This record gives sequence, C-alpha cells and structure tokens, in this order.
Amino acid sequence: MSPLVSIVFTSYNHKEYLRQALESLLNQTYTNFELIIVDDCSIDGSQSILKEYESDIRIKLILSKVNSGSYVKSSNFGASFAKGEYILFAQCDDYSEPTQLEELVKGAELNPDCGVVYSMSKLIDSNGEKINDDYQIRESLFKSKVKTSQVIEGSLMSRFFSYSCVIPNLSAALIRKDLYEAVGGLSDDFLVVADWDFWLKLTEKTNFYFIKKPLNNFRQHGATIRNSIKIATQVEEVFKMFYKHISDFGISGSRQNDFKIGAGAVWFAYGNENKMLWLKSLPEVIKRINRIEPRWFKFLMAGASRQLHEYKVRRTQRKL
Repeated sequence: MSPLVSIVFTSYNHKEYLRQALESLLNQTYTNFELIIVDDCSIDGSQSILKEYESDIRIKLILSKVNSGSYVKSSNFGASFAKGEYILFAQCDDYSEPTQLEELVKGAELNPDCGVVYSMSKLIDSNGEKINDDYQIRESLFKSKVKTSQVIEGSLMSRFFSYSCVIPNLSAALIRKDLYEAVGGLSDDFLVVADWDFWLKLTEKTNFYFIKKPLNNFRQHGATIRNSIKIATQVEEVFKMFYKHISDFGISGSRQNDFKIGAGAVWFAYGNENKMLWLKSLPEVIKRINRIEPRWFKFLMAGASRQLHEYKVRRTQRKL
C-alpha cells in the first residue's frame, strides 16, 4: 500500500540527537508512512548511525557526498522522492511525541479545506529540558483569536505571519504535497526565513488547522541557523520576504501596511534579545534595508510601537 505520509528527514552534523529523533518517528502510533532521510554530507559520524537504520523497509536513505550548503535544498531534494499525499519535514535535532502523526493526519482528514495541519511545539534546550512552549510566546492577537484547536482561515494566518512566524518549526506541520508543489516548495533564496516565506505563500492558497497540544519538541541551541547568522542578514531577509510577498500577490492597502510594519517590528524585536549587538549592527542593517524600503524609519518606529504595545499587554496579563 502506498504511504499516505512522506516524512522528509534532513540530517547534518547532529549525531548526538539522531537516535532520539529517528526512534520518535519510527515508533509513531500511526504507521502508514515512509521515511526519506537525506544526510547533507555530515562529517561528525552521523552517516554511520544512519546506516544502522537502512534495513528498515520504511526508510529510503540518501547519503550526500557533497554538502548542499542549505537545509532548504536538502528538504526539497528529499521531497522530490515523496510518494505520500502529505509531507512532514522532520529535522535531526528535534523529536516527535508518539501520537504526532496520528493526530496531524486526523486533523487533515477531518478538515479537507485545510492544506496545513500543525500543532504547538514544546521548546527544549540542548539537554532536552523544557524551556517553554511556542503558544505562550505568541502575540496577544493570536492568543485571543486561537484559544482551542481550530481552523484558521488563510487570511487570518496571513495577518499572524505579518508579525511573527507562528509555525516556528517545520517539524510541527503536515502539508498537502500538491500545495507544497503549487508554491514551488521551500525557496533557497533565504537562509533563515525559508519556512516563514513558505507558510506565507500557503496562506494565499489554503486554510490551516491548529492543534493546541505540543506534539513536537523543538530544540533551541547555539547551532541553530538563526543563532549562527548575523542580525543584518536576518533582518534583510525578513524585509525581502515581506516585500516580495507584497509584490508577488499584489497586496495593497491595510494588508500591505501590516507587512511593512511587521518588518519593522521584527527588526526592533532583535534589540530586546541583545541591545549591544543590535546597536552594533545598526549601520549595516540601515545600509541594506534602505535599498528595499527608503522609508524604513517610519516602519521601524511603527513596528516599535506595535512591539511596545504587545509588551504592555503581556505585562498586564501577568499581573492578572
């Protein structure tokens, strides 16, 4: 029987997490899946570990001899072998709860108008200890509109994505393969925001179903892409992503303004994480952003206002 779900598992130099990640997928309560593993020329011994699983008939193992330079390229390459109706992109430093596939597939089958079904993610540290869950760090508008497991219309998801990446981890989502193909897969124009760009494009084509339950464990550590790329590149990618989306889909009026303010809000938010690094990067960021948006100061200030409003709302809620 052809698999309903194709899991595309990308691996690169995280041998310490590999067995946990793979075992969490192979021991799912839902069993009608194939597992396509693409190792992007790891040099830390990962390939030796992966070869231990090669005899499993559910697995197609691809050991690249040349590094592609991008998880995006590895993901798209793996997806080119997918036979299933749905795709789930799993990453080698994360792991799944035992019922993840079962619950995602159920959500997809019960909501055929939703091309993406995703769950909350538990944020864990390098040792696997829980830090938080991604629902708790969502903006107040998201939490006021999405209080339970539910369908979220594409237009509303677009509004959420104009402020932050509300699906912060590819490993948390099940995607209809035909929609993945319709938007051209993940864009390798981006190093940091390829998944964010992917979700944004899908908001123009489908609704989403959200499961308010952490079915995925998203590891936070120093080797993640975001932590290894300088602020200037990250901010530039956010602006390019939003402005390309505006252009590609002919977005105008208040929606266009939301994206531009959102870009400014993301830029400002980096300062909350590391003020000294943010200030140090400012000349280079301004130089890059000025090529995209000459009125950058207006949208940075509007974004800052939005971030400060969010901060006040959260502080009020904590007091209550």
